[in-house]
Amino acid sequence: MKVYKYLKLISILLFLFGTSIGTTIAQDSVVSKPILNVRYFLPENKVPYIDVTTKMKVGRKFEPVKNIPVNVYFNEATEKNLLGKVITDKDGEGRVALSPSFKGVWDSLNEFKFVAISDSITGWEALSSDVTIKKAILVIDTTTVDGLRTVIGQLKERSGNEWVPVKDIEMKLRIKRMLGNLSVGDAETYTADTTGTASAEFKRDSMPGDQKGNLTLVARVEDNDTYGNLVVEKIVPWGVAVKPDTGFFEQRTLWSTRFKAPLWLLFIAYSIGMGIWIVIIYLIWQLIKIKKMGKEYDTKLSI
Repeated sequence: MKVYKYLKLISILLFLFGTSIGTTIAQDSVVSKPILNVRYFLPENKVPYIDVTTKMKVGRKFEPVKNIPVNVYFNEATEKNLLGKVITDKDGEGRVALSPSFKGVWDSLNEFKFVAISDSITGWEALSSDVTIKKAILVIDTTTVDGLRTVIGQLKERSGNEWVPVKDIEMKLRIKRMLGNLSVGDAETYTADTTGTASAEFKRDSMPGDQKGNLTLVARVEDNDTYGNLVVEKIVPWGVAVKPDTGFFEQRTLWSTRFKAPLWLLFIAYSIGMGIWIVIIYLIWQLIKIKKMGKEYDTKLSI
C-alpha cells in the first residue's frame, strides 16, 4: 500500500511539472500585437526631433520590428501637417526632425502634439501613437564660492511670452566621458527645488580633461511625461590638462614601430632572415657545381 501511495504521489508531481513546463513554453511562444512608441527630444535647445519605435512582445521579452513605414504629423494627422515618413531600421527605430516650415507654428504654441501612424502590417492593422509636449528649455550653469564648485540645472516651460522655472523635475547632472557620462556628485539624479533649480556639488576633482583641461558638463531630463527628453552641455576648465604621450611608442617595446622593437627581437628576426638567405645561396651554389660537374663528365665521355 505504501508503494502504491508513493507511485501515485510521484505521478501527480510529474503531471504538475509537465503542465508547468507546457504552460511556460506556451507563454514563451506567444506573439502579441506590435507596439508603436513616440518620444520627443530637444538637444541643446535647438531643433527638436521625434523618435519612433516599433516593437513586439514575443514570449516574455520585447523584440524590435523593422521595415515598418511610419508617418509623423505635427498636432494633427493631416497631409499639410506631415513632418516626414520613416521606415524603422533593424533596431525598430526611426527619426524625424522638425521641418523649418513649421517654425512659425512652433513659435506660436506653448503646447503641441506629435502623432505617429504606421502603414498596415501583414496580419495586423495600422498602428498609431501620439505624445503631447509642453514647450520647455533646459539651462545649465556653474558657480564657484570659496573654492566650492557647483553645477546648476534648471528647466523652464513656456507660459505666454515668458519662460517659467519648473519645480520637482528629476534631472541628471553629469560629466561627459567617452564610455558613458559620470555624475558630478554622489547622486544619480537631482530634483529641482521650489525655484526650479537642481544643483550638485562638483566632486570630481583631478578629472582628466582635454589638452586644455576642459570638461563637458551635461544636464539631462529623460522621458518626462510632460516635457519629453532634453539635454544641454557646457564646457568648463575644471579638468586636468592631458597631453598626448607621444613618447610611448618611441620606446623599445613589442608594440612599438618597426625599428623601435627590442634589440633581441630584431637580432632574432634578422638572424632568421640571414639564415634563410644563406641556405638559398648554398643550394644555388650546389646546383651550379652539379651542373658544372655534369658538363665535365660529358666532355670525358666524348674523348
